[in-house]
Amino acid sequence: MAKKGSAGSAGRFGARYGRVSRRRVSEIEDEMNDDHTCPDCGSDAVAREGTGVWQCDKCGHKYAGGAYKPQTPGGRAVTRSIRAALSEGDADVEAEADVEAVEE
Repeated sequence: MAKKGSAGSAGRFGARYGRVSRRRVSEIEDEMNDDHTCPDCGSDAVAREGTGVWQCDKCGHKYAGGAYKPQTPGGRAVTRSIRAALSEGDADVEAEADVEAVEE
């Protein structure tokens, strides 16, 4: 007799669509329904409101993200680039202040 496993959220598909597709759907839905951290208040209370719309249940902060994840890999890369550019800008401002202090 075959081993019976837990179907998870993809159990609604029954024997249709193939094992890999059902497993992929189950993994995506499990990750989507996990607790996510709010970028505004830091609590683990972010829930999906609709496709690409995420809202913190604690502070009410609503923001756009991925369809199934609150932050996409592309969004993370852009955030990193912006932080790097801002930190370089801060270093330039500090260097200019040091130069002005030396000249005086």
